[in-house]
Amino acid sequence: MSDKKQILLIDDDPDFVEAVKVIVENGGYDVRVAYDGQEGLEAVAEGKPDLIVLDVMMPVMNGHEACAKLKADDDTKEIPIILLTAVADRVTTSTYTHRDMLESEAEDYMPKPVEPQELLERIQSWLT
Repeated sequence: MSDKKQILLIDDDPDFVEAVKVIVENGGYDVRVAYDGQEGLEAVAEGKPDLIVLDVMMPVMNGHEACAKLKADDDTKEIPIILLTAVADRVTTSTYTHRDMLESEAEDYMPKPVEPQELLERIQSWLT
């Protein structure tokens, strides 16, 4: 087992997942991936990550629902969650709102597209 901190990346865009996975791994972390909220919850059940990077707009279970389930569970509520979303640019065309972001129990949120260095800095800040 590695001594590296483990990051769970949950996003339904395979190209985005691959790009972010490389960035985060190059930052010195182990990365596991899931492609929707339900798959993400199953991945957490298999082994708790040190931090979760969670997309908002996904099929099956969106990021807000997955975040709410994780934060409602005593076993997972302490895991820091960074929500990623393109919603900030599309609030008028989306069912998600800025209020959803603010009311979410996630520790942080970042707009997409993500700046690689900023994402690594945010991850680091939540893990120290």
